[in-house]
Amino acid sequence: MEVRQFDDLGYSLTTIKTDKFKTNLISVSFQSEINRETVTKRSLLPYVLRSATEKYPSKKEINTYLESLYGASLSTTVEKRGQTHNIKFYLSLANEKFLGNREPLLEEGVELLKDVILKPLVIDGGFKEQVVEIEKRLLKEYIESIYDDKVSYALQKLVENMCEGETFSINSIGYVDDLEQINGQTLMETYEQMLNENQVNITVVGDIDHDKVYEIFKNHFDFAHRSVNLQVVDHQDKEIEEVKVVKEEQDISQGKLNIGYRTHTRIGDEDYLPLLVFNGMFGGYAHSKLFMNVREKASLCYYCASRLDNYKGVMYVYSGIESQNYEKALKIIDEQLKDMVAGNFTDKEIDLAKKSLINSKLESMDQASGMMAHEALNKLLPTPLTVEEWVNQVNLVTAEQIVSVAKKIKEDTIFFLTGKEVTE
Repeated sequence: MEVRQFDDLGYSLTTIKTDKFKTNLISVSFQSEINRETVTKRSLLPYVLRSATEKYPSKKEINTYLESLYGASLSTTVEKRGQTHNIKFYLSLANEKFLGNREPLLEEGVELLKDVILKPLVIDGGFKEQVVEIEKRLLKEYIESIYDDKVSYALQKLVENMCEGETFSINSIGYVDDLEQINGQTLMETYEQMLNENQVNITVVGDIDHDKVYEIFKNHFDFAHRSVNLQVVDHQDKEIEEVKVVKEEQDISQGKLNIGYRTHTRIGDEDYLPLLVFNGMFGGYAHSKLFMNVREKASLCYYCASRLDNYKGVMYVYSGIESQNYEKALKIIDEQLKDMVAGNFTDKEIDLAKKSLINSKLESMDQASGMMAHEALNKLLPTPLTVEEWVNQVNLVTAEQIVSVAKKIKEDTIFFLTGKEVTE
């Protein structure tokens, strides 16, 4: 894997050369500070852009052209990273090296991205209302579907309550209440703001020629130079005076117990890698303390695991329990964290966590998206790491470092989604 960085185009262009794949993957990302007033419009925008361009005025015509590019695929998404909101476009297409007729497929793909992002279908100064209304309906359905996915819903409510008053509480996909006010004209304002003010990051992965890719993007993607330098990592914090407890009743059979913690450790911090090992031991894998002791030995839950958000410095424990086991589950989950703080773990547990972390990293590097993620993370580290250096540093993490990082973790909020039939 060979990485080059170009920063003289008005945007960041990263090219990753690898012979692992017979396809090329292109990512174009527009990044801004997350804002409650604009988040729903930004969440809607990429899907409207994906639906119609000047040249291909319908989703069907775009898809037909993608088929002509040897079955290329174009997708869009939005995501929250720390205190930023990201609009992303992904194009995957065959590498022309492996085509008999050697079509300039990469350039044709970039031209399509240019059409989608820079040449949308505009009518009377706004997006086509029919397209906007269709995408509003689909986004409304998606937002509302979160309510039916109780695992996702409980985690969303935990974050909203835990980070109340912080920008991190903003939902990355937006809010149903905002949709009624959005039309083709108002969405055009958001689009122009995205083009003119956002930080733009483009990454290309494949068996490519760095300089050729640079020339293609130089010819097709022209953005005014901007001095945007967003701080991705969210350092907004608070003093925890007492643990907040929020309970919500619904007509469900399985309770969802979610606990939020402040780790006070973020990407780029000295104890960032020890925190990853800690999480692998605590609740990140099937051999972790939460899984083995809360689920297997105590049989208190259907699932129990932990996950980190190191852009914010938070950790979530999420579990599915019988509602009457609420107090027991809280107690035994707390015991697992206390054991980590006290150093009550074995060398074998450390070794298993390290091996699992390393295997996950190596598996991710077998995908183009994993290579992109690795390089995006590198930009936030004081010193970029190769995969080999990352593996070596994980292996160097000590028991003392794990205990030290565990001692920084403080419980913040409990959100319990319980069935209506249960009373305490």
